[in-house]
Amino acid sequence: MFTCCVVLCAGLIRKVWIKWNESPVIVSFAETSTPVWQIPYPAVTVCFETKAMQTRFNFTEYYHLYYNESTLANLTEEEKHLFEDISLVCDDHLSPPGGRKISNGNETVNNIRVTSPNITDVFFGCKWKDAPRDSCTDLFSPILTEEGQCYTFNTLGASEMFRTENLHQEYGYLEHENSADNWTLEDGYPPMTPLETYPHRGSGYGVKTGLTFLLKAKETDLDYLCKGPVQGFKILLHNPAELPRLSQQYFRSPLSQEVVVAVKPKMMTTSEGLRPYDPTRRQCYFPTERYLRYFKVYTQANCEMECLTNFTNVRCGCVQFGMPHGPNMSVCNAGNRDCMKQAQVELVTVEILSGLDPHTSHNDTLGDARAVAAECRCLPACTSIEYEAETSQADYDWKAIYRAYKLPIEDDIDDLFYARVMIFFKEAQFITSRRSELYGQTDFLANCGGLLGLFMGFSILSVAEILYFLTLRLCCILWRRRRSKIREANKTKENE
Repeated sequence: MFTCCVVLCAGLIRKVWIKWNESPVIVSFAETSTPVWQIPYPAVTVCFETKAMQTRFNFTEYYHLYYNESTLANLTEEEKHLFEDISLVCDDHLSPPGGRKISNGNETVNNIRVTSPNITDVFFGCKWKDAPRDSCTDLFSPILTEEGQCYTFNTLGASEMFRTENLHQEYGYLEHENSADNWTLEDGYPPMTPLETYPHRGSGYGVKTGLTFLLKAKETDLDYLCKGPVQGFKILLHNPAELPRLSQQYFRSPLSQEVVVAVKPKMMTTSEGLRPYDPTRRQCYFPTERYLRYFKVYTQANCEMECLTNFTNVRCGCVQFGMPHGPNMSVCNAGNRDCMKQAQVELVTVEILSGLDPHTSHNDTLGDARAVAAECRCLPACTSIEYEAETSQADYDWKAIYRAYKLPIEDDIDDLFYARVMIFFKEAQFITSRRSELYGQTDFLANCGGLLGLFMGFSILSVAEILYFLTLRLCCILWRRRRSKIREANKTKENE
């Protein structure tokens, strides 16, 4: 019976150990709801689908000139370079494979910025918390992304988002330096921070407490070749500390439409009890545990962006202009567009490729790239904020309003398209998720103690008794035997 109890107890304790070792983390809902004013309002990044305004650079015309052998020779080097640069922000198949493989980054970015619409060409009017602004430049500022020149609201400044000492100095990504008032992703806003701060935070829920902006586009400026037949704007809601990637995720604001966006935040926190655990066990990184070379704030999106930069550089010998990179990295151009696209696919499937071809030499570019990808390990941040958007839309007929008020429609505005976007928090509070210990050390000991007590009547006092019988008790017995032998020897001598 004793042997059966020992075996059964050991087996059950082993199961408890495996559960504690393999799944120490449980994700649950927080005990209390979080008001929306405790988190930053989402950063909003807007990109125009027309990358080059037809009145500044007719991309469609130059596309046909470039791909026609009889007219290609008539183009100057400057015109060829300009077309190749603009093709980087258009659909993949439009980039000429025979174009430059590497270009001067500053020249490429300058060509994209000069031909793209500026903020006054895109924004007609803005309101923040139901208060009209004289100019949208008070809220939005230019930002360079993979999609070219875009405009962002409520994003951290360049000096707070990037490690500028490790970046190249050819061109910048953000053109504003709004500093965060002691806000951090992990700790949030300090207790005494006023309501009006930066990054902006919501003061409630509903349309009156959110952001509203009116976008515009001229029909003569639209280009239907670069990004296809769908025109309008791409919009992304993201963390203020993240560099947006509109090529991966966005929602669309079509022309002549009003889009209403109700935002539901998703926040994940992690208990301090998990800090001693290895990041792979808790499946997240605390801010001090993972260093990014180009970003000051660790988020999963920033880590993936940096990883893609390093992977593309090893695989293609250059990087895309919208990726933050170091001074020793070259900027890819149209001739390397296929390589950049392939590198993006390979990074996702690198583990599968390694499994299919484990004997790949580590001296070739693919082997080096796999080594770079193996070091990524872009786990989520232990404190993360995401914004889910629920959208609805309806026709926006601005000419009908003019006719209703009997206002004349001038010739210079007759070909305009408008689109209105309204972004606000859907509810005043939301429930956060929390990572915490499934089994702490106390829980593990309690489980083991319960099993030992159930099967073997074991307790802490039993440990003391075992130690006593193996040490002090044994020593006492040996000492008494030795004393008794000495006494017997002494009596024997006395009798003699």
